[in-house]
Amino acid sequence: MRVSVEVCVSSVSEARAAANCGVESVEVCTWLACGGVTPSGGSVQRIRTIEEVNTRVLIRSGPGGFRITDDDQAVMLADVRDLALHRVGLVVGALNAQSLPDEDFLNAVREKASDVELTFHRAIDHASDQLRALDICKDLGIHRVLTSGGTTLAMEGSRMLKRMVDDAGARIRIAAAGGINPANVVELVERSGVSEVHFAAQRAVGPKAEGAALSSANVGVNFEVEPDLRKIEGVLNALVKAGLR
Repeated sequence: MRVSVEVCVSSVSEARAAANCGVESVEVCTWLACGGVTPSGGSVQRIRTIEEVNTRVLIRSGPGGFRITDDDQAVMLADVRDLALHRVGLVVGALNAQSLPDEDFLNAVREKASDVELTFHRAIDHASDQLRALDICKDLGIHRVLTSGGTTLAMEGSRMLKRMVDDAGARIRIAAAGGINPANVVELVERSGVSEVHFAAQRAVGPKAEGAALSSANVGVNFEVEPDLRKIEGVLNALVKAGLR
């Protein structure tokens, strides 16, 4: 089995670094610290020029929960319409009042992006029943699910991930996410049977030199990050040594 690797990125430089390391795909978002929200069309367009890597884009209107309001839905569907034009995979998710995938919303997404790959994101980890949620995604024609098995960390959810992989069969792909790193990626794959892993790889840049802040609210705060090449290469090398790439 060959394990595919995806890195979650929030800038062109991170995407380029991941591609240069040899990963199969990147998921583009912004404000990664909150779990990610929809990035700008400009950043997506630029990242799409990196030929060595496939691109998926997160569709999420804000950092709140996964039961979306009418306004959130309108915003997200507009983003789906616009970003589908870039010919990228889209990563979406929403739950209904029963904490199961919101079928009406997902059908609306499919109508606006009928010919692109759709991933249901980690909203599934907040579902009332992960296996039932997976069945709904299969019935809706979702291509891929990103999940930690209903826990914060994928290693903690490895037993559920295994059940999801077994239940998915050939109808839908399961990608593991949540705390994946060079030290645990091989064990996670062996426990769960997933053939795709997803993780972020960025680290904070050191303090800036003194100077005028862009905003008085941000005095003494540095938001800059850079690609964590050691983490990406570490995950890839661990998989290669285990015969999984």
